Amino acid sequence: MEALGCAEILKPSLLSYLAHHEQELHVIVYENEREFIPLDNRLIVLAIKEDSLYEGLDSLEVSATNLREAFQKGHNGTALLWSKIISMRKEDYLVHLDADTIFLDDVVTPILTKLNQGFGIVGTRRLYRNSSFRRKKLEKLLLHFRRDAISTHCFGFNKERISLDKTKLTQFINGQGRNRISQRIFPVVDFFDRLTFNIARNGGIYYLDSSNQERHGVYEIKNEFEDKMISFAAVGSGCAFYKNPKAVSSQSYREFALASYSLYSRALLDKEIEVEPLHDPILLEKLARLDTKNWSYAF
Repeated sequence: MEALGCAEILKPSLLSYLAHHEQELHVIVYENEREFIPLDNRLIVLAIKEDSLYEGLDSLEVSATNLREAFQKGHNGTALLWSKIISMRKEDYLVHLDADTIFLDDVVTPILTKLNQGFGIVGTRRLYRNSSFRRKKLEKLLLHFRRDAISTHCFGFNKERISLDKTKLTQFINGQGRNRISQRIFPVVDFFDRLTFNIARNGGIYYLDSSNQERHGVYEIKNEFEDKMISFAAVGSGCAFYKNPKAVSSQSYREFALASYSLYSRALLDKEIEVEPLHDPILLEKLARLDTKNWSYAF
């Protein structure tokens, strides 16, 4: 779990994680953000310093300065960090959890179970053929033939299934292809999808939210796996935009991220900001039932 530059959002997510998991969780923050992480021996802090690598078992060969510069350009910072983790960490299985997710049950064991069964990447569907997003006719046609990818808010993968030169990891994670022509012919919907397809070719995909494992499906927000979480979106980005209005982003994403951060901040951090909170009936209903002492639904 990473929360670089927005570690103040971490506490609810981490406390809810600790309520339902025994597995150790590595939490990546900048050196000056350690104070936001609760004390527990299951939480391993990987603190990235200004001029050197983090304090961990392995070197990531990246500094806070490198990352801050990359984060000025949208998701480049996250892509750079993830490429370093994949390249430098010794573990074969990597599980990622978003820092703005509230956990109501164990989500890690189901992911590890399917990875142990041989699947290359495991999580919930990111729709391609049945996506509702508006797109140009040609792009929609090209996406029609691609299988569904995996959403990155709560997923895991076997990095040994990646058949890609390590120097290309950052580009692929950020959705860029080998060149502009391949990006047009084989477009992707979102972050990490291009690497997802590379892993899937070598190890397959398991969709935890689906009763079948067909290449194309539909996403139902109400399902057994997603019911183990309250999933926000873009809260970390919203926090970063709030503190650094000059960060590069589209206006629509900036507005959504700020509204999402405002809702999360009001509901879980007991802090009001001067931004209209996101109005999401499903999230509001879940938050109204949430018991933050036990990190479960009160009714």
